[in-house]
Amino acid sequence: MTVNEGESFRLYRKALRYAESDPEVFLSTARRAAESILLDIAMQEAVGSKPTLESLLTVLTTKGLLPRKVVLAVRTIQNYGNYGSHALEPSGEEISAEDVQPCLTALTQLAAWYGRTASSFAENEGREALAAMQRAAGATRLADSTLIVVKALLLGCGFEEVMARYNHRVAYIQLPWSDQLVRDVAQGRLDLAIYNEQRLLKMTEDEKEVQSQVVSVGRLGHSMGGRNFYLLAARGGRWGRTTAEEFLADPAGAEIAVPRHSDMFANVLSAFSTDEDGLRDMGVRVLDVPHHLGLELFHLNRDVLAVGGQNLRMHARDEDDYFELLNSDMLPAATQARLRSAAANVLVANRAWLSALDTRPSDLYRQLMRRFHDMGSDQTRFESVVDDLIAHASFPLQSSQVSRERLVRHVLFESYRLGDP
Repeated sequence: MTVNEGESFRLYRKALRYAESDPEVFLSTARRAAESILLDIAMQEAVGSKPTLESLLTVLTTKGLLPRKVVLAVRTIQNYGNYGSHALEPSGEEISAEDVQPCLTALTQLAAWYGRTASSFAENEGREALAAMQRAAGATRLADSTLIVVKALLLGCGFEEVMARYNHRVAYIQLPWSDQLVRDVAQGRLDLAIYNEQRLLKMTEDEKEVQSQVVSVGRLGHSMGGRNFYLLAARGGRWGRTTAEEFLADPAGAEIAVPRHSDMFANVLSAFSTDEDGLRDMGVRVLDVPHHLGLELFHLNRDVLAVGGQNLRMHARDEDDYFELLNSDMLPAATQARLRSAAANVLVANRAWLSALDTRPSDLYRQLMRRFHDMGSDQTRFESVVDDLIAHASFPLQSSQVSRERLVRHVLFESYRLGDP
């Protein structure tokens, strides 16, 4: 039986859809989602077990692969699943949406932990590939990405063509978007990577190795033109009738769901012109959620405010039930400028690699950007990049081919003014 992360989250989202409308179906689907998650963990860790919830839970717990709070969450789901199966019997009592709330909470806790664990597995695979690829003459190791904004640059700048002029081939290594990219460049495990400019500057100040071994080749543009911040709200929730001005004047009681260790959270702090302590003083609570959660957040809490990527934003625009309570355009000019600056990305390079290439950062930058901007006047090449992004970038699991293409074209226009709005 083959299980993958996509199937686990598909079942999770399916369960959330039934939490209110059909609690009995929710309970059975929640149990299936839990089984799928545990089976995936077992397969990743090469642990043999029968594909049943009890067997998987027993084996993974014995081997110390599940935290105690995760075991408790799975047991809760298991018990409620058993309760639901008895409720389906002729003499069973009817189950309400209120009855299944503890199971709903447990399932979300399990999915959040799994999201972090799955990301860790993916990062480990990338790290293993990176460790196996030692520096070799005539090879440039470039960090790959599935983020549309970054992948568009990797495709559009023509790295293979430019590096061929230096008699180099390009080796792409898929790695997650994090500060570790810069450290990998500093330590010579990578030669090139695209990363956030402000994070690079902060690391240059704080880490001597980054300061001495990494150079910014040049700025490659701003994600979504610097207008990538938003707070998404449900029309039927607490903030449904609140204006941006009213919210900014009194945000007390707000719960903002955002991945805490991300540039998204940094944007939240920038939008409120404060730090974490300041948010708490305002009465704003931060809910640390994994990147993969989407509109299902509102199935759990209609009053929550969500911060996410452009996938979530575009998905919400297709639904009448959601609106942007706050976004970059609603903020003061000084705040907009800070957010725009925070959205800038740069190409970073290892100094020793540049020296061996015998080229200046400015020369390399001009070649890459000339190739990228030429794409704007080459319709055939532009459409080819669009097709590649649709095929290889990351999207919500439920997104259609049409919605993926719409998102790709939207991001390309907003970030780089390529194509049509």
